Amino acid sequence: MVPFCRIVNERHSTQFAVESFVQWNAWEVAHITKDEFFRTLDEAWFDWKMIPPTEENIGEKVGRLREFGRVDIVTGRSLETVPPANSWLKQYNVPYDAFVRTISTKAKANLDYDLFIDDSADLMSLLASSLDRRGILYTQPWNRKASEMPRVFRVRRWDEIPPILQQLTAAKR
Repeated sequence: MVPFCRIVNERHSTQFAVESFVQWNAWEVAHITKDEFFRTLDEAWFDWKMIPPTEENIGEKVGRLREFGRVDIVTGRSLETVPPANSWLKQYNVPYDAFVRTISTKAKANLDYDLFIDDSADLMSLLASSLDRRGILYTQPWNRKASEMPRVFRVRRWDEIPPILQQLTAAKR
């Protein structure tokens, strides 16, 4: 969202910051069309070197999750932004087993994973509606108002995820 804000601010003489986007449909906050939002988001990914990680040492923190099983990167981004996203992951040494692109949040929810970690409250809501799905909602400005959901944990930092995974792994035994 950092380069997205820069692009929108330059084009529309606005002053948006990442913290400005307090709902998932950011196009409504930015007063732009949904189409312009997604085109601008793609454009931001083409400038992937300007996208900061959400936390320091993100590769190491994601890597810790591999102690608990397979780690796939699942995204709904456009096909054109897959190479820049892969370059970004490589730049920050984010380890993963597979890169999976879907066409929507709903398509993500239909994938056969034991657990999803995402910043989409919409995805978490879909998971919570199923008795056998679990999720971890990574807190961002656009999901802070999301209500609590069954089988969905909320974290503010990646360091909070391994203890949840330990708890879930112990419960399976």
